Amino acid sequence: MSMPSDTRRRSELCELSPLRASIPSMGAKKSDDGKGLAWAILLFLLFVAVAWPYFVGTWLAVQLGADNPSTARSVTGWFLEVLWLGALVSLAGWAWLKEKQKKDEARRLEFLTQQRKREFGSTGARLYEQADTSVSQIAASEAARTGWLGDPAQFDFRADLEAIAANLRRAEKIRTVTSAAASIRDFSQADKKMLHDAEVEISNLENSVKQRVELMAECAQQAADIDRALREERESVVMAQRREDLRGRLGPILYGSQTMPIDSPSECADVVTARAAAFHELKALIDKHRLDAASG
Repeated sequence: MSMPSDTRRRSELCELSPLRASIPSMGAKKSDDGKGLAWAILLFLLFVAVAWPYFVGTWLAVQLGADNPSTARSVTGWFLEVLWLGALVSLAGWAWLKEKQKKDEARRLEFLTQQRKREFGSTGARLYEQADTSVSQIAASEAARTGWLGDPAQFDFRADLEAIAANLRRAEKIRTVTSAAASIRDFSQADKKMLHDAEVEISNLENSVKQRVELMAECAQQAADIDRALREERESVVMAQRREDLRGRLGPILYGSQTMPIDSPSECADVVTARAAAFHELKALIDKHRLDAASG
């Protein structure tokens, strides 16, 4: 008795299985349709962004009297379209050139950094970069641009940078040569003295570099102080002008010849008060007369 029912259930499952299999495919189809619509909208917007000058040009030509269609209408549209495409190409070229210059500058700075590390060592390269940064700050300061520091040739610090580079290069060479001393034994007194002199020379060279770098940093700070003083002076002049303008606009309002005293009496108020008092006096007389007449 149960076999027919089992047969029916199997047949129903077989009928439902194609429907179940079609559900994921329908979802995938909807997803593909959505992507296709998005691409269509994107391509349409791209077309409008590129071709709108042509349509504007043809519309303007027709508004100015050209026939539709006509050669004048087409020429006007294509003329504006060519201008627009040229502007887009120029903008893209400018952006590419700026990006290329930025990358070239980054590569150049990276190359200089690595070169300085090879010549000066990591610590020496960092000291040289600090000195170079101070020089750049001084050169870019308003004090330098406006002549407060004198002639530019007097504070280019080229000789200082060359001296720093020479000292760092010499210190790194000595350090490289003496680094092999750790693996050598049985030094003579002369050898030990030479190694000691090498350490002293490295210390002297590095101290000289550090002093010069600190001095250049102080110069950069002094230039920044001058810039701040100049900026505050300009702000002070602007504030003085604003104060003078305020006095010029507010003074006539407060102290002009047409100014009325703050505590001057109001003529209208006096009239209304007097009339009201007279009214009350008259009304009192009339009421008194009526009382007298009623009592008599």
